[in-house]
Amino acid sequence: MNDMRTDTSVDDVWTLHSGDDEWPPLWDEVDHPPNKARGSGRRNALRRPAVAIVGTRAASTRSLAVARKLARDLTRAGWAIISGLALGVDAAAHEGALEAEGVTVGVMATGVDRTYPARHVRLRKRIESRGCVVTEAPDGTAPLPFLFPRRNRLVSGLAQGVIVVEAPMRSGAMSTAYHGMDQGREIFAVPGPVDDDGCRGCHHLLREGAHIVESARNVIDVLGRPDGRNPDLGEPPDNLLPLAGSAARWIWDRLDLTGLRLSELRDRWAGSDSIWHEGLMALEIAGLIVRLPGGGIARKIWVP
Repeated sequence: MNDMRTDTSVDDVWTLHSGDDEWPPLWDEVDHPPNKARGSGRRNALRRPAVAIVGTRAASTRSLAVARKLARDLTRAGWAIISGLALGVDAAAHEGALEAEGVTVGVMATGVDRTYPARHVRLRKRIESRGCVVTEAPDGTAPLPFLFPRRNRLVSGLAQGVIVVEAPMRSGAMSTAYHGMDQGREIFAVPGPVDDDGCRGCHHLLREGAHIVESARNVIDVLGRPDGRNPDLGEPPDNLLPLAGSAARWIWDRLDLTGLRLSELRDRWAGSDSIWHEGLMALEIAGLIVRLPGGGIARKIWVP
């Protein structure tokens, strides 16, 4: 682990103790809670309502794009983004939050005077400008392997939900998800190709009851928004709405977030089967509806 930079010039390093006003209360719920943390950047970021986005360092191009977009969209919905400052999915999640000019927190396994990996010195500075980096490790601590699982419990501990984007079965991202389960957090997973070993962890989580994630809407369906408002119906842009007079528009106009049984809706349609199925497929391709258990469909929550 020589991909590390010792940075003794880090500005505005601070120390927080359990019980301080800016101490994150969710950390008191983790196993062996820390009683002190060192960090740099905006320490009040630790108390922001947050979602963790984690995954493998050796992520596919697809997974990097998914992580980036999820972070960007969830940031725009009001969530802070927590991750581990690692290569791959972690970096993409931080980048997505920063692109949306939101708050992001990097939880480190090293001392605050170290940056690991060293190539993330610039990313760290950008994170500090919008959020912070934080660690329970003493100054001077190198990135020893046993420290990363300990770090993972603090990643999930800062968040209300943990999203795993891509992860082999034995991975730090899965460790973070298991810590999240123990802490009572909502667990989410992004499905991937069935023959890709890098996605086996996500598929395992889905079989165990994790929420499937195809977009930020799936996360907001479960967690809502940080300001406490129930997600409203919202309207997608005009260029995505079905054309007036089409079968797709007929279906769309009769749906809400609660949903209707597909068979009931079909019985009310007076046109042909082929036009009905064309309209239904158009709504699905546009990402405007969601299938519900028991043969129902509903509008998706629109996240601008």
